Amino acid sequence: MNQQSNEKTVAHLIRLVLNRNGDIPNFSLLLGAGASANSDVQTAIDMIQEWRNLLYEESKSEEDLLSWLKTQRDWYKHEDEYSILFETIYDQPSQRRVRVEECVKGSHPSWGYVYLTNFLANRLFDVVFTTNFDDLINEACYLYSDGLRPIVAAHDSAIQGIRVTSGRPKIIKLHGDFLYDNIKNTLAELETLEANTKRKLNQFAQEYGLVVVGYSGRDRSVMDTLEVLLRDEENYKQGVYWCLKRGSEISERLRSLLRKDRVYLVEIDGFDEFMAELHAKAKLTLPKPIARPFEMARERARLFVDVSDEFRHHPVIGSHIREVLGSINSQRIKVPLPIEAASLSSIGRYEESIPIWKEAIEEAPEDVNIAHGYADALVSAGSMKELTEFIPNSPLPDHDKIYFLLAAEQNQQVIDMATEFLTETATSNGIRSDFRAVARINRAIAYKRLGQISEMAADLDFLEMNGSTDEPYLRAGVAALRKNKPEMFDAIKESLHKSLLPRNLREFPVFEDYREDLDFKELYEES
Repeated sequence: MNQQSNEKTVAHLIRLVLNRNGDIPNFSLLLGAGASANSDVQTAIDMIQEWRNLLYEESKSEEDLLSWLKTQRDWYKHEDEYSILFETIYDQPSQRRVRVEECVKGSHPSWGYVYLTNFLANRLFDVVFTTNFDDLINEACYLYSDGLRPIVAAHDSAIQGIRVTSGRPKIIKLHGDFLYDNIKNTLAELETLEANTKRKLNQFAQEYGLVVVGYSGRDRSVMDTLEVLLRDEENYKQGVYWCLKRGSEISERLRSLLRKDRVYLVEIDGFDEFMAELHAKAKLTLPKPIARPFEMARERARLFVDVSDEFRHHPVIGSHIREVLGSINSQRIKVPLPIEAASLSSIGRYEESIPIWKEAIEEAPEDVNIAHGYADALVSAGSMKELTEFIPNSPLPDHDKIYFLLAAEQNQQVIDMATEFLTETATSNGIRSDFRAVARINRAIAYKRLGQISEMAADLDFLEMNGSTDEPYLRAGVAALRKNKPEMFDAIKESLHKSLLPRNLREFPVFEDYREDLDFKELYEES
């Protein structure tokens, strides 16, 4: 991201948010898809890649994927590629709604939403606009607060009834909700906001500034409305502060908006991180359902037993009251095993965590997250024999098994499994392309260890020729195996800047030849 003359710091924005007159907020909030990135909602980027692969397969082209994509000038890398492809793949609104339902299935509010719930409860913000279809804000209010009930408007006819002066938090969904057929996804649908929504944005613009987080500014409906509102000096007197994740590209529509007075750019590490920093500076305590979940659960359970004598003596209700009361009185609160094990691993006590991970696996043998935590602990503890025995029958997906077998130096097994994985997933839409690229890099590492240099080179050539190294962390891996140290360093630095690589670089097998390199040591120590 190029430096902007109107760029402000996170600390500057937080100071403005907290500088309130009593409990009257200075800003409303606008959230985009980036706010849901850590909540297991499928991202637009993932969907675009999935649809590119699907259209490529349907084309029956004899060209490789990247060459074919470059011929698709109507949509490939177009600013509206997401909307164009959505309409190309799904003909009817009902079909698009089903697809959106799949995207949000299994989602859960991340830490950023915990903090946002607390901000709404304490009126740091009291209105949130969102372009997202998910229900994460409302769900977080239900799960993470003690009785906070926001007003939610998910379609244009409901928005007109929201009063600016209402004391309850207000959530306004600019593009609809996945529960309704009126969700906006296609280019035509995103051209304009509906009349009631525009009027409500105008009302709030006269009362508050605006903080934007996780929104790229690529759809015309919202951006055109903001452009119009900013022409009037009575709107957004507190300013518009556009938070972009560090390293993100600025869309042309956003670049145009940033040229206007009262619009400022703020680089952040991410939605969750920004919300955490604001929460800390506001000196708020965690809401009770998060800070004392077992106590809260007991209190809620008591609502079912603190009832009239008539209910107590009812044959069915009475028996259930006694069951709940017995559970409350006899329950011994114990931290769940996976949380206990993960806590020990997080502070480097891997050997202590291993037996607890094993207990957790016995309780939930098909849980992939628990299996991953156990395998990670075994790697960090150097327990390679136990790791080698665990991996084959574990519930881990194949691309993870390949990585852990590589960590255990089971090189021939890595080659065999990676070859099978790459063959089986060559034409599959269900496997992310970066998983295939990482599997190929891991196979190349195994080839290198076994002295099969030509085979290693063939894998690296394939990755480069097929455009599989667009992401800097993949480019860093290929450069490491090519012994191209300057390119590897540049790619690592870019990956760290974009938060695409974790900080424990030294543990990655792809960098094993550089562990004693002084420049590399300096790089990972600085990171």
